[in-house]
Amino acid sequence: MAEGMTRRDALVAAGAVGAVGAGAVGVAGVLGAFTSEAPPDTALVAAYVPDVLPQDDPGSAMWSEAAETVVPLVPQRLAPPYLEYAGVAELRAWALHNGTDVAFRLTWADDSVDDLDGVRRYHDAVAVMLPTAPGDPPAITMGEPGKPVHILQWRATWQRDLAGKSGVDQIYPRVVHDVMPDDVLPPETAELYWVGRAAGNPLSQVERTTPIEQMVAEGFGTTTHLPQVTAQGRGVHDDSSWSVTIGFPTARDAIGAELEPAQQWFVAFAVWLGDQENRGGRKHYATWIPFSLELP
Repeated sequence: MAEGMTRRDALVAAGAVGAVGAGAVGVAGVLGAFTSEAPPDTALVAAYVPDVLPQDDPGSAMWSEAAETVVPLVPQRLAPPYLEYAGVAELRAWALHNGTDVAFRLTWADDSVDDLDGVRRYHDAVAVMLPTAPGDPPAITMGEPGKPVHILQWRATWQRDLAGKSGVDQIYPRVVHDVMPDDVLPPETAELYWVGRAAGNPLSQVERTTPIEQMVAEGFGTTTHLPQVTAQGRGVHDDSSWSVTIGFPTARDAIGAELEPAQQWFVAFAVWLGDQENRGGRKHYATWIPFSLELP
């Protein structure tokens, strides 16, 4: 690394070099150029604790039972829309399990809180991606045909929804509403005027019980929402970084898979910075790293 160059500078430079060569080497070259290669000995082990997991408490002392794993992040440039530059260089991860549940604690640098969606306003988020079967993982491109992945994404906006403090009124305090369908029509009729709700769009839900969305995918553009509330989590911001927990049962019934200590799994991560207009494919991601559950 050149003198004076930071780790972030090196990651950004690596992405730029890869972009030049992508056209010549094709898809295989793109995957090789932009995969965020972790050090060879990087692995995440969920430490066993015989207690209820702190799935909604990033500050719990119980997290000291787990070893910290530092995972490098790079801007997503495998498929459009691309992220032009890196806004964060690494993610720090911890994991715990108690035999029936598993939980992750994830932290990354971010000096702003972005938890309202609007015109040119985007939210902070982090996601955990796991294969649906042990052994060699599928492509890092959110799975591949016949080899799906399980994705759990925490969203700052969904957490704010739980507190009942999101919406147009929060962005524009002086907003004046016209008469709304809910004000003059029976509930079952009024709902038809809210197309997203009527269609079951998870982004249009009036009430939430978790800030975590669960999805399955078999490649870019195939993400499918899982209407489950088995995952829990919570994010805490300390003016310079986010600390987020994501927890769920080891028996992932919706995808027919169970995490067991005797198996070799893999895990990958993604981070979105709302203040830098990250959204959708414009994200930071980390490639697969080995993941396992410690024997009781």
